[in-house]
Amino acid sequence: MKKTIILITALFIFMSIKLDANPSFEVSFNFFYSSLRPYGEWIQLDNDLVVWHPNGIHNRWRPYSDGRWSWTSDGWYWDSYEPFGWVTYHYGRWYNDDYYGWIWIPDYDWAPAWVEWRYDDDYIGWAPLPPYASFEINFGIHFSIGWHSHFSYWNFVTYNRFCDHRINNYLLDDRRVSRIFENTRYRNNYYSNKDRIINGGIDKSFIERKAGYRIAEREITSIDNYRDYDRVRSERGERIYSYRPSDREVINERTADKYDIKQGDNRSTIEREKVRMPMSREWNRDQNIATDRNSERGRDVTVERNAARNDEGRIRSEVNRNNEKDQVRSNSERERSNVPRISRETQRERQPVYNQPDRRERSQTTERRIEPRRDSGSERSTPRSQRGERAPEKSSSKERSSERKR
Repeated sequence: MKKTIILITALFIFMSIKLDANPSFEVSFNFFYSSLRPYGEWIQLDNDLVVWHPNGIHNRWRPYSDGRWSWTSDGWYWDSYEPFGWVTYHYGRWYNDDYYGWIWIPDYDWAPAWVEWRYDDDYIGWAPLPPYASFEINFGIHFSIGWHSHFSYWNFVTYNRFCDHRINNYLLDDRRVSRIFENTRYRNNYYSNKDRIINGGIDKSFIERKAGYRIAEREITSIDNYRDYDRVRSERGERIYSYRPSDREVINERTADKYDIKQGDNRSTIEREKVRMPMSREWNRDQNIATDRNSERGRDVTVERNAARNDEGRIRSEVNRNNEKDQVRSNSERERSNVPRISRETQRERQPVYNQPDRRERSQTTERRIEPRRDSGSERSTPRSQRGERAPEKSSSKERSSERKR
């Protein structure tokens, strides 16, 4: 019995640790859409690629510029001060398009930051990973094309300002970045630990030596309720508040019947065939569902209208049929009412009266058929000439025969 209790307790502790290490946070395109819609516009590029563009940014704005870097158990974490930062700096990729400017392409995987690094002895820099970069557990960051980002994509600071609360105040301008960019070394250092993506970046001890001070590790407090996150995200303490929506919030988010997505004005410079974006497939699926839902509603409305029309026609035909029957019945009754009624006495008077004759009258009125008298010397008294016979010839032949006998 004791062994069973110990085994159950150990299993429970193990499951608790496992759950803490692997939170089952899931997101969807619909959740991203509703969360980012107040801060920018969604644009559809190249038929199936859907991106987001922030509003109210200036020409020199760059991603990962308004916030601070912190060392955590997940590596280098970008703590953004922008209201959309919990999405765009921990999910998806950024791309600087020649026509649209900076656009964000959604993706599922969460990380403390999605950036690539450059450094030398004096400066450290970072830039957002492009949509051609994907994370593989056994490999790290993999590029689908030979990628070399432009120096204008990068943010550079000196090492002693790298963990400052207001790092945007110490970013180098483009002219200085263009001079030091070619002399810096490139690095990206992503790996997984218990199903968590770690952003190793530049080694922490190396930065500490260059900065001249020790960097403390900050704790990440995950919040799954946006109201609580919005209330505490402005705090500038040693604790990091990271919002990762719970399954309940994602499920309770109502799926939009129709997304307010702008059609692109021009063709993007993104090499679409080199980008693997599951979010676009999900958006297309949601669009099909919404279209099917609308078509089903249309079919239901059409069926209901047709049924109503059929019922109305059936009712009208029955009413017309009943009216016709009533009309026929009323006409027949009217005709019957117009025909004068004849009494039995009048009918008897109108019938022809036949009086049977008396016997005396019957004898007088009876015609008597008189037969013609026959003579002994002749066969018939009625001449046969009236019947079309040749009587004279027969008589002469008889006479001749009688003479012969004599």
